[in-house]
Amino acid sequence: MVGNLDQGSPVYAVKHEEGVSKTISYLLPAAAGIVALLVYGITMAPDLTWSHFGGDGGELITASVTSGIPHPPGYPTYVLLGKLFALIPAGTVAWRFNLMSAVAAAIATAFVTATALNTLEGKRHREIVSLATGLAVAFAPLLWSQAIIAEVYALNSAFLAIFLWSLLGQRSPLISGLFLGLAVTSHLSSLLMLPLAMLLVPRRGWKYLLGGLLIGLTPLLILPLLAASNSPVKWGDPTTLSGWWWLVSGRLYYANLRLPEPADAWAKLWSVSTVLIRQFLYAGWVLIVLGISTRIVDRRTTLALALSALLYLVYGYLYQTDDAVIHLLPALLLLSPLLAAGLARLGSWSLLLPLGLLLINFQGLNLHKENTVRPLATNILTTAPQNSVLLTPGDQSIFALWYYHHVEEIRPDLAVIDTNLLAFDWYRRHISEQYPDLTALDLDDIEAFRAENGRTRFVCDVAPALGRLIGCTATPSSA
Repeated sequence: MVGNLDQGSPVYAVKHEEGVSKTISYLLPAAAGIVALLVYGITMAPDLTWSHFGGDGGELITASVTSGIPHPPGYPTYVLLGKLFALIPAGTVAWRFNLMSAVAAAIATAFVTATALNTLEGKRHREIVSLATGLAVAFAPLLWSQAIIAEVYALNSAFLAIFLWSLLGQRSPLISGLFLGLAVTSHLSSLLMLPLAMLLVPRRGWKYLLGGLLIGLTPLLILPLLAASNSPVKWGDPTTLSGWWWLVSGRLYYANLRLPEPADAWAKLWSVSTVLIRQFLYAGWVLIVLGISTRIVDRRTTLALALSALLYLVYGYLYQTDDAVIHLLPALLLLSPLLAAGLARLGSWSLLLPLGLLLINFQGLNLHKENTVRPLATNILTTAPQNSVLLTPGDQSIFALWYYHHVEEIRPDLAVIDTNLLAFDWYRRHISEQYPDLTALDLDDIEAFRAENGRTRFVCDVAPALGRLIGCTATPSSA
C-alpha cells in the first residue's frame, strides 16, 4: 500500500517528485503574479488619467458604478467586475478601477508563467525560465502600461492568458471556449483567437469549444437590462435586436478598419513594427527565433501561434486610431511559449530579461504621482455658472467630466452634454430623459439647441482636453 511505502523506495521518490512538481505548478505562477502586482501597485495611477491611451477610463468607471453601458461593444463583464472593485473602501473610485487592471494583469502574468511551465516540462531550469517568461511579459511596456490605468485591455489579457493556458495545455475545450468568450466580451479583437483554437482543438472537441464560447458570451445578454438603468452612460439601444447587434458588433468602429492613406502607409507599418519589437528589448525576439529552432514547441503549434500573432499585427496596422498599437498586446501572450523555449537556452541567466525590462521601463511607465486630469475637470465644473449646460467637444472631455460629475457628484446642478454624441438619435433621447427641461433635441442641430436652451440656462463650451470654459452664452432672461 502507498501509505506504508518506505521513503527510500523508488515508488515513493516518484510520488514525492510528482507532489513537488504539482506544488510548484501552483506556487510559481502565484509568485510571478504577486511580483507583478507589487510593481504595478507601486507605479499605478492614483486617480483618473489620460496617460497610456487611458482616455476611456472615465466613461468605463462611470458606466460600471451607475450600471450603464460604455461604448460598443458595451463591455458588460468589465462593468460587472468593476462594481465589485468599486466597493473597496480605499482610494478614489478611479484608483479602485486602476487596481482592477493591476489585478487582471497580474492574473495574466500568473497564467503566462503556468503556460511556460507546461511548455518546458522536463527541461533544465524549468522553474526559473518560466518565472522569467511570465515577468518578461508583465514588464513589457504594452501590458505594464495597461495594468496601471482604468481600461479594458488588462482584463482582456487575463482572459486570453487563461484561454491559452487551457488550449496549449490540452485541457477541456469547454474551458478554452469559456475564457475565449469572456475575452470577446472584454474586447472584440479576441475573435482573432478563434482560428487558433480550431486549429489546436481536435474536430471532435469543436462542439465543446463552441459551447464554452457561447457560455462565455452570455454577459452580452445583460445589456438590455443595463439599458433600463438611470445611468448617464448608455450607448445605443440594446432593447431591440437590431440595437443590441449594433452595440455588440461594434459597428460604430467598422470605418476605422481600413488601409492607411498611401502617404502614411510606411510610417504606420514602422510604428506598429517598432512598438512590437521594443516589447522584449530587441534581444527577446532573437530568443523567440531561438525558441522556434529548439522545437520545444511542436511545429504545428509554433506555426499556429506565429500566424495568430501576425493576425494581431495586421489588425494593429489596419485599425486607424491613435491607440491602435495597444491591440498588439495579445501577440505578446501568443509568443510567450516561444520566448520560454528561447530563454531555456539561458538557464538561470534568463532572469536578466525581465530585470532589464523592469529597470528600463520603470521611470517611463511610473504614474504614481500622475495628477493631470482632476485639476482640469474640477476647475471646469466648479467655475461653471449655476444650472448651466456644458457642451464638450469629444470623448476625452466628456468621459472625464462624466466621472467627476456623476461618480464623485461634483456640481450635480450642471448638465454635461457632448456635441459629437448629439449626432445619435439614441443619445438625444437619453438626454431628454435625463434632463426633461432641455429642448431642441429632435434633430442634430447644435445651434438650435444653444438658442432654445439659452433661454433658461447658461450654455457653456468646454475647450478640448478640458483646457477651459470657452464662454457661456445666454439670453438676458436666463442671466
